[in-house]
Amino acid sequence: MMYRAGTVLDGHALILQLCRVKNNDRVKEKVGEDQSSTKLIVRNVAFEATEKELRQLFSPFGQVKSLRLPTRFGKHIGFAFVEYVTKQETKNALQALSNLIYMGVIWYAFRGKF
Repeated sequence: MMYRAGTVLDGHALILQLCRVKNNDRVKEKVGEDQSSTKLIVRNVAFEATEKELRQLFSPFGQVKSLRLPTRFGKHIGFAFVEYVTKQETKNALQALSNLIYMGVIWYAFRGKF
């Protein structure tokens, strides 16, 4: 189920906004960690998020080669693996989606090998 900003859930209006980090050095550091990888690891993914919704969120930055939501007991466990075709697509997604607040949770995205 995908919630949109302004949707009322349990009597509370949902707000979707980007998190602005005062000191962006941490994001720049993570972007530069491993320039050779086309893979992202995304931590803190809301448990309500589905693979389809995540594909829609990641696809504007390039062609998603693969997306996995590891599961335990039939539900995903709060992180995702995303692989793009090119390094530039990966970099674009990483810069745009680091520290994103999605479904009320702040995401942490970084390059990784899996």
